[in-house]
Amino acid sequence: MKESRKTLLVLLVLLFFTFLPTLSEVPFPSQDSPLVMKEVLTQTSVSNPWLTSAIHITTVAFLVALYYYGSKVGRVASAFFGILFIFIAFSNHIAVTQSYGLVVVTGNLVSILVVGLFWMWEVYRPRNVYVFQKLAAWRYWVLPFVFLAFWFPMSAEAGPDFNPLLLLTSSFGVMFCPTTPVVIALLTLIYPNVNKYVLRVTSFVGLIIGFLNVLSFFVMPGYPLWLLILHTPLIFISLYGLLLPIIVKKSVLASIVKGKTSLHSEAKILLEKPKEQLRIGN
Repeated sequence: MKESRKTLLVLLVLLFFTFLPTLSEVPFPSQDSPLVMKEVLTQTSVSNPWLTSAIHITTVAFLVALYYYGSKVGRVASAFFGILFIFIAFSNHIAVTQSYGLVVVTGNLVSILVVGLFWMWEVYRPRNVYVFQKLAAWRYWVLPFVFLAFWFPMSAEAGPDFNPLLLLTSSFGVMFCPTTPVVIALLTLIYPNVNKYVLRVTSFVGLIIGFLNVLSFFVMPGYPLWLLILHTPLIFISLYGLLLPIIVKKSVLASIVKGKTSLHSEAKILLEKPKEQLRIGN
């Protein structure tokens, strides 16, 4: 089966998982699904405050280690991200609520679990080459959004809160929506030397959940505008992760046609696998 067909099949399966029904002790009509989700996420978003600082610090340590040591720490970093996604899949989407009893948000749980399993596959068969080459300037547009997602400056009332302490205590690392854009952005900065299945699956699930949050703004009573704004990194970077292969190829070809030799090195990266990737990825 061609790679494009395999990718399409995987994405269609993930789309199917998204529509798996939410399970609950107390039955509810389908139109109340946003209210059920709101009650679950309101409870689970504050259930692991003891982990947040440790995850923030560990993430920064891994990013620094990847920059200086590259693929020498790649497997450990990939395992860390995989464990985060698997943890988030279960911790965010299973809760004992006051209104509905035990609730399992099956669609999100299964989709995010698949993302985590793909990252664990990357640990077993590594294809990400964590070497940060000089890229075209436009490729770094993700960095401000990464900072916003990592900081996730939101108060307990879901309003703006620009307390610098949130750089250590925000929902990053314990909630899917602020965590995912940071991970995808990392892959975009080493693209094309990535496990393309991991990039596509992570980006696709991120885009679906980002779209559902946009939808929630219109159908979920009391959904704050600030929370929607804080989901822009998830939406924009997930969409970018899916479209990046097309964007990079067009950018490189256009630059070569115009005679901009400064980007010829990027063209070589795009068209050739580096020796390190051939050694550890195949």
